[in-house]
Amino acid sequence: LEDAVRHLREEEGCLIYASDLNPSAKDVRDLVWDVDFDDDNDVVVDGELTGDGVTDGEDGKMHKKQRPICIVMGNEDRGISDEMRELADETFYLPMCGFAESFNLSVATAITLAYMSAVSTRAGDEDSYDLRGPLRPGDLDSHELQCLRLRGVLNSLAQRRMGKALLKKEGIVLPKSFFNF
Repeated sequence: LEDAVRHLREEEGCLIYASDLNPSAKDVRDLVWDVDFDDDNDVVVDGELTGDGVTDGEDGKMHKKQRPICIVMGNEDRGISDEMRELADETFYLPMCGFAESFNLSVATAITLAYMSAVSTRAGDEDSYDLRGPLRPGDLDSHELQCLRLRGVLNSLAQRRMGKALLKKEGIVLPKSFFNF
């Protein structure tokens, strides 16, 4: 686990946020989702530089890219491990009302992702979006994006074998590994 988190943090530049019910966990609504890097890899939080040495781009503006965030959801019975709790940059909980004491994993994940979507904004015209929040356009190349879309379409068919048969009828044969999802 430690090696995986180190890779995500050092190689991918990820922040690690873990869902947990510990006393020091933050309400998901209080997490800082807008953590960016400027061109010098200084950390920028909510538009404010927290490091030194901002270098303006050729157009005179600071260019930022969103720092990726890895969300860790724990086991429904046991939550996250003590080791994961120590390795996480932040732990968070989902506030609840009423008699429920916990959400199942799929519901907790859906609520977390819905919140991330809700705090993500796009402002400006189509060519110069000011993207804020944790969800931003990804870096899939065109081929990967088309494969992902095709898998979505194939998964939406009532009989999954039907999609494979229709593709084969049109002379399109995909490797078996494509259907292992």
